[in-house]
Formats: sequence, structure tokens, C-alpha cells
Amino acid sequence: MPPPELQPGDEFAGHRIEGVAGRGGMGVVYRARQLDLDRAVALKLIAGAMAEDDGFRDRFIRESRVAASIDHPNVIPVYYSGASHDGRLYIAMRYVGGDDLRTLVRREGPLPAQRAARIVSQVAAALDAAHAAGMVHRDVKPANVLLGPRDHAYLTDFGLTKSLQSMSGATRAGGWVGTLGYVAPEQIRGEPVDARTDVYALGCVLYYALTGATPYQRDSDEATLWAHLNDPPPPITARMPDVPGGFEDVIGRALAKDPAERFPSAGDLGRAALAAGGLASPDHQPPERVVATGAAAPPVDDETVVSPSRSPTVRADPGPAATARRSRPSGVLLLVMAISLLTVGGVVALLLNAGGDAPGRRAATTTAPRRPAAPAAAGQLIATVPAGFRPNAVVATADRVYVTSPGSSRIAAISTARNKPVRQAPRVGAGAASLAAGFGSLWVVKGNTQTLLRYGLRSGVRQGPPVALPSGQAVAVDVDAGGVWVGSRSGANRAIPQTVTRVAPGATAPQRVVPVANGVQNIAVGGSYVWIVNRNRRNLTRLDIATGATRTAPTGRGAYAVAVAGGRVWVTNQDEATVTEYSAGTLRRLRRIPVGRSPQGIAVGGGAVWVANNLDGTATRIDAKTGKVVGGPLEIGTNPFAVAVHGRTAWFTLLGDNAVARVDFR
Repeated sequence: MPPPELQPGDEFAGHRIEGVAGRGGMGVVYRARQLDLDRAVALKLIAGAMAEDDGFRDRFIRESRVAASIDHPNVIPVYYSGASHDGRLYIAMRYVGGDDLRTLVRREGPLPAQRAARIVSQVAAALDAAHAAGMVHRDVKPANVLLGPRDHAYLTDFGLTKSLQSMSGATRAGGWVGTLGYVAPEQIRGEPVDARTDVYALGCVLYYALTGATPYQRDSDEATLWAHLNDPPPPITARMPDVPGGFEDVIGRALAKDPAERFPSAGDLGRAALAAGGLASPDHQPPERVVATGAAAPPVDDETVVSPSRSPTVRADPGPAATARRSRPSGVLLLVMAISLLTVGGVVALLLNAGGDAPGRRAATTTAPRRPAAPAAAGQLIATVPAGFRPNAVVATADRVYVTSPGSSRIAAISTARNKPVRQAPRVGAGAASLAAGFGSLWVVKGNTQTLLRYGLRSGVRQGPPVALPSGQAVAVDVDAGGVWVGSRSGANRAIPQTVTRVAPGATAPQRVVPVANGVQNIAVGGSYVWIVNRNRRNLTRLDIATGATRTAPTGRGAYAVAVAGGRVWVTNQDEATVTEYSAGTLRRLRRIPVGRSPQGIAVGGGAVWVANNLDGTATRIDAKTGKVVGGPLEIGTNPFAVAVHGRTAWFTLLGDNAVARVDFR
């Protein structure tokens, strides 16, 4: 017998229930208060029958971490997930107290064109962030768009819609995940989906916002499915004459039956909507590009779209090879399939709308039970120490560990002897992007002010004035015997060159600025070279510090971070779940080493290369001499991101736990 529904005033897993926020086939969403931090959350409880399945439970925890990994202002943040003492599964998210888009349109009617365009462009940005992480939403619709103050839009149920439905069996036996008014033709046919499936749904959302109706609204479900598969996009101006005519082209392209004819990214749709509404100039739009990676990427044969009215669309970072181009069944067969889907699979996916009020500076550590460290002794998790909201960079010394959080005005300083924060923490102001230790000092770069700051390692006192860096956005810093090196991107203005900059200790201005043709994702310094993971190409660039000569080598997909030591260089490849090892002298690729999902941070020390596997919640240890993985994956917390090594200790930032994890190894 299922457990009774919670009532206002009940306490559950450290939360006090305040009311029901939404319901759906997968469970109930409650408006609740997290007691330890005294903040409002949306608490989603998963239906008991599914929670009793062991396989479901394990995947639930993993997929919750995936959803929590999407860090974007238009995506509802997932704070944590876990299981209560009686085994009930739950997810806690930010609570948003406003309307969803469906409720708003039902109450106020069709939205003015500019308002609709602004909302849809925000949802498009959220989709781009998820597609870049390899995720397809599959159920984009007005009820999943929550609106905060001043129409700030949040897209909710990211990642969990697809994963939970597939875990529950709702996608078996010819079923599919989606909602009838917004489902793409390839979903109806049961074909593979990618980011362009969400583009189709977002086009339907834009049509709904402008007209108050779904584009293929028919008298029966069968007729609606048939219309999605066969009918041309309905003209908006026939229903709403005052809507600017440019929206006809936007809707028409978004709702193309063939995914290859749609906008290649949700962001391109959003920008086109803004232009149609007169909010942006169509003559000054950035070139269209595919941003999706991994499972969200289009098939290889769909990478380039050419239209007489558009320049070629180029993939930003192609994912792995996908299935061949889809074949098209006959019209009669499609109708039979559509009717079968209604009787076998159902048409409505999980829709539990919830949201949040304020992002809270600290989220509680997940209550999901952690497995013990792998017996093969990759290392031992010694401590998890609070370190600010979503810590993004870390550096370790003999007695202190320093951690940056982009929204915090102070760098966290942790005693390595006590595994506790200390008071002598530098106050740097918000915007710290990276940090390094050298020349007896702590060096911090701030992307928002484009400055390099220097602080005493023990005192936390600033030393000298800020050093102004070249225009752009500073993202990485490292130190060698000759000075401090900073990597900067172009930021929002693509006309600004991406550079690496050298600053001598004690100097008040840069001594050397080197443009990087292929862009800067990350840097490391070692062996008389600056090593640059390129942002715009799948390359690793080696810059000779003495001569300025450069040489490149190909990387894997989604190359992110680099580490160098002992004549070897290692690069993480997020989309391939690998680390590539190179010879520093010849740039020859020595081996490709499988690690965990979405490896990001990497550091070397104590004879070990340590990798932060962001989506697995694990760390991988690689022997620096042999290139072999030592032991099994070591579970360390939610969304490990950056890593630093000193001696025989590795420190990992945990984005989802707002903490750093200490791992000792021998």
C-alpha cells in the first residue's frame, strides 16, 4: 500500500511540508522548508512503486547528479537528492513562487510578441546549456517554464524527465516521452532524438505564447499526432493578425518535419525570435552553430545545413557518430503507428512543476548513502569540508588549501592539519575564476574585472596593486619559475583576441601578451612551455616560453583541463570520458585512458594523476609513470570539478555539495 500523502506541517527528511506545488505520474511536488538552512525548496517525492526497484534507485541517484550539474541562470537548480529513513526517494530544488507559462497564458491570453520572444529566448539559453552537456530534455512545454520576478524564465525537470521515464518503463513497448501538443515527429516515430527535438518543442512553445493555442490542436489525439507528422506549420497571422510577420519564418523553421531543416541550436531559435520581435538586429546575429555534444548531438550526416537564405551551419563540437539518417514510413503506416502509441505507450510524460525563491549560499550535502572507497586503494576519502557556494577552483600548499567560489567575496582557506576553515582568508570580491600558488604568494584572477591579485599565503593580506590584464575574460592562472601566466577568453565580444599573459612577480603590468589563434579553454605551465587547451578547436597548443614558437596536437572531444609533469602532459576529454597522455617533448600521443563520465579537473603530484569525474561523483587515479588506472573509481561527492595535489593528498571541489573533498593516497 503506498504511503499516505504528506500534509502541511509534516516533517520529512529534514523538511517541513507547507503544501502541494504540483502532481504528476511520477509523484508529488511539495512546497517545503529545508529546516537546517531555513530556506524554501520544491521537494519532489518519487512514487513508491518505482522507488522500491533497486536498479531504479541507483540510477535515480546518478541521474539526479546529472541534473544538478547544469549550472545556468535559466535552469532550475537541483540542490540535492536522497532517500528518507523509510526508503522514499526525493529531490530538492529551488522553489519559484510565480506562474508557469501555461498558467500565465491561460489567465492573460496570448502574450505581446516582444514578451513572448524574451521568455522563449531565455528557455533557449537553458536548452543550449543542457545540450552542450549532452542532455536532451524531451518534454519542453509551457508548464515546464516557470516565471520569476520580471519574467525571469526557468526551465524545470531537466534530465529527470527522460531518465525517470525510461527507468520506469514508460518508454518501452513503443511508448515515448513527450507531451501531445509539443512532441516532434521523430519522437512519435520512435526514432532517436537529439537537441533539435527540443528545438521543435520550443517552436511549439513560442507559437503557444503568441496565440494561446498549440500549433496542431485537433479534435482527437490521433489527429493531433497525424498533424505533427504531416501538416505544415499553421500561419500565426491567420490567428493573430497583429503578430509581426517575421515570426512566421521562425515558427516555420523550428517546426520543420526534418530535423536537419530546423535551427541547429535552441539559442539560434531564441535569437531569431528576438529579431522577429524587433529586439535584435537580424543583420548582427552570430553565425549559427551546433552546440550539442554527446547524446544530444545530431547524427554526423546532419552536421552541416545549407539553405539559400542562410550561411552554412557548422557544428561547434561534434559528438560521437550516431545512427544513420532516419527512414520515413508511408503515411498510412504513420497513422497506424500514431494510434498504436496512444493505446500502448501513452502520451504524457512526467510534469511536476516546482521552483525556488532564492539560491541559498549553501546547499546541504546529499543524504544519499555513499559507497565505501574502492578496495583497490586508489585513495581514501578523509574529509569533506564546506567551501562556499559551488566552488570552482582550488590550490593546495603544505598547510593551507585555498578555494574560490565565483559569487563569494572571500576565498575559503582550509587548514590541512585540521581539515577545517581558518580565518586568514583573503577577501577578493566576487568574480574569482582561478588561483595558483608561487613565489610565496597566492595569485587570483578575476574575470569580471580582468585583474590579477596577489596575497600573502599565510596572512591573506593583499600584496601590491591589482595588475590590469588585457581585454577579455580571465579564466585560468598558473605559475612557473619565470612568472605568472594568465589565460583569457574573448568573453561575449568575439572580436577581442584570446590570449595568454605573463606577469613577473612584483610587476604592476604585464610583460608579455601572446594571442592564441584557437582560443583558450584552460592552461598549465611546465617544462619551459605554456600548455593551452584550445577553446575553438580540438587542439592542445604548446607555447615555447623562450622563443614564442607554437605547436599543436589534436585532443579528444570536449577537451577541458591540462596537467604537466615529468615530461608528460595529460588532457581531460569530457565527451569521451577519457584522459589523453602526450609526450611533452614530441607532442606524440602516448595513450588514451578511460576514466569516469565528464572528466573535468586534472592535477598531478606524488606520482599520481588525479581526475575529477563530474557526472559520476568519482575520482580516478592514474599512475603517472605507467599510465594505468590505480584501483577503482573513488566516490567523493556530488559533481567534483577542480582538483589540486600536494604531496600525497588530493583536494577536489564539489559543486553539488558546496565543499571540497580530501583524498589521501600512498
